[in-house]
Amino acid sequence: MMRFEWRPFLERWSGEWADAYDPEHDGLPGAEDWRAARWLGREAADGTGIEAAEARLGVTLPPSLRSFLAVTDGWHHAGNFVWRLAGCEELDWCGDPHGMRETWLDGAGDDADEDLVRQAGTWSRSLQLATESDMVDVLLDPEDVDERGEWAVYTWAPWRASPPERHPSFRHFMEDMYREFHAMTSDRPAFANETTRALDDQVEQARLAALRGEHEAARETLSEAVAFGRPRASRLREQIDALCGTATGAGGGASLADPYVAHEAVPLTCRAQPQYGPHREESLTRRYPEEDRPAVAATLRAIEEATFRYQADGLFGEAVETARALARRAEPEAAWRTLAAAVPEWSPRSADHIAPVGLLADPYLGPVLTPERGRVLLATPRGPGATKASPAPAGSAPEDGLGWLAEESRHGFRIVLIAGVEPSEVPRRLGADDTTTVRPALTVGDAWQARPGGEPWEARTVARFGAAGDGWVFAHSDRGMDAAQARFRSPAEEASRGTRALTLTYEPQWGSEDGAAFHFSCAENGGRLYGLTVRGESRTTTGEIPAELTPGGLFAGRTVPEGLRTALDSIAAHFGVTVSREAVCHGRLDGFETRSWLREPGSGEGYAYWTRS
Repeated sequence: MMRFEWRPFLERWSGEWADAYDPEHDGLPGAEDWRAARWLGREAADGTGIEAAEARLGVTLPPSLRSFLAVTDGWHHAGNFVWRLAGCEELDWCGDPHGMRETWLDGAGDDADEDLVRQAGTWSRSLQLATESDMVDVLLDPEDVDERGEWAVYTWAPWRASPPERHPSFRHFMEDMYREFHAMTSDRPAFANETTRALDDQVEQARLAALRGEHEAARETLSEAVAFGRPRASRLREQIDALCGTATGAGGGASLADPYVAHEAVPLTCRAQPQYGPHREESLTRRYPEEDRPAVAATLRAIEEATFRYQADGLFGEAVETARALARRAEPEAAWRTLAAAVPEWSPRSADHIAPVGLLADPYLGPVLTPERGRVLLATPRGPGATKASPAPAGSAPEDGLGWLAEESRHGFRIVLIAGVEPSEVPRRLGADDTTTVRPALTVGDAWQARPGGEPWEARTVARFGAAGDGWVFAHSDRGMDAAQARFRSPAEEASRGTRALTLTYEPQWGSEDGAAFHFSCAENGGRLYGLTVRGESRTTTGEIPAELTPGGLFAGRTVPEGLRTALDSIAAHFGVTVSREAVCHGRLDGFETRSWLREPGSGEGYAYWTRS
C-alpha cells in the first residue's frame, strides 16, 4: 500500500486557505503570519520528539498521525471549528474533564446498551487532539483500531446535538476537515483554485453521465463534490436522490426565474413540507425571494389540495397527460409504461436539470414513480444529443385480480364492480345523490379518515374508483360491511341499470373466524340475479348461482378468512375483472361519498350507533 504524501496535501490546503483568507472570518491570532508563509503547519517533528511523546503517553501512535507529525508538529485551522491541533509536546489523554461519560449515560437512563456504554467511555480513554476549538473535541480512540494499526478519530461538539462523528483514521479526519474548509468557503466569490476547477469539471462530466443514464457513477462523483460544497453538485444529486426515493425535497431559496426551480424544485419542496403546523406556509415561503413567495404559496396549496398538475413540453409532455389519465383510472402500470416510452424525448428546462423530478409532486403520477421505476427512468438516456433507447420496464406487470384484497383488507372491504361504463359514471350510479362531489386524488388513508354524512342509521362510506380490467369499473372502500344483517342493501342493484354489477363485502371479526362475514351478489338491469352471504356456519343464497360460485364452490367447508382469497380469485376469473393492488393501496384515486348500504329501519326495527367526542 502506498504511503500517503502529507506534504503536497497540506501545502495545497495551506495555499488555498491563504488565497481565501478574510480577516473578518479568519482573523485568529497568528493568521497573518500563516497567510504570508502560505503554511498552516509548523516545523516538522523529528524522530526523537515523536518517540518521546509515545514514551510519555505509553502508546505507539497510529501510522497516519506519526507520518503527519514528521511533516508538521501540529496544525492550525483544521476545518472551520478546530483552530489548533496538538503537536508532540501537547498530545495528551483527554481524561474526560467535564464528566461526559456520566452525562451520556444519565441521558440514556435504562436504555444504555453496550454500544452506548462504549461510546460514553470515548472521552476517558482517548487522546485529545484539539488544543483550541469552538467547543469541539477531537478524540483519537486506542480501542477502535483497524488492521493497519490506525485509530479512529471521533469529533463531537455540544452545539451539534448529535453523537460523536467517526472518522476511520487521522488521515480520514484531516481529509474530512479539508472538505469542510472547502464547503464553508465555497460561497466566497473569489474562491477559485485548482481543486475547485477540477471538481467543477467533474460535476459537468457527472451531469453528462447522468443524462446518458449512468446515474450511479454520476451520483458517486457528485457526492464528493457536494462534500466540497460545489454549488451545482447539490442540485444535480438531489434529482437523482429524489427519483431513487432517498430524498424528499429540493431545498429551496433560489429564484423562480430559473425554470427548473419554478417547475421542478418548488413542487418537490412543497411536497416535502409538513402538512400541519400554524406557520408551515411562512416557513416555506420565507426561503424564497419576496417577489416569488405568492407563487410558492399557491403551489403549496395546490399540492395540499391535490390539484397540482405537472406539465412538460413536447412529446414527453403529451405522455405526461396520457399517463396521468391512466393513473387516475387506476391503471398505474399502463401509466408508467407510457411515461417510460417517452423518457428519451424529455428535454431539460435549464442547464442543471437532468430528470423530470417534478413528476413526484403530481398527485396522480407521483405514486406511479416508485423508487424502482425512478431508477429505470434515470438509467434511460435522455435530453438533446442523447442516444435514444427504449427503457426496460421496471418489473413485470402484476397479476392483480381480486385475491389480493384478502391480504390488504385488515378492516374488511366493500367493492362494487360495474360492467360497460366509464369510471367517470361511477359516482352517479353509486353516489349519495345526483349532485355527488368527486374528491380528487385520495389516498387509501384519506378515504379511511373521511367522515361521510347522512342519517345516523346509514352506512355510507367514501369510496375511490377506477377501471377494473376489460370493460369493468370499480368503487372500493377499505371498510367492511356486515351483509348478514337484515337491513343490508346491495348497491349493485341500482348501479346495474342498463348493465350488470357486482357487490362484494367482507367484514372481519377480531378474535373469531366464525364471526367474519362475506357477501357476493350479481345484479342486472336494476334487479338481483343471485347472491350469497356466508357467516360462520350460516350460508344464505338467492337466485340461481353458477356452480363454481356457490358457497360450496367458493369456500368448500372453510371459514370465511380461510377461503377468502380463493373465493375472490374465483369471482375475478369468472367475470374477468381485475383491480390494481398498486393503485388501491399505494396510489391516489378520485373518490366520492356513496349512498347508504343499509335501508332505513322499518316499523319495530331499532338501531344503535356510536360517536367520537
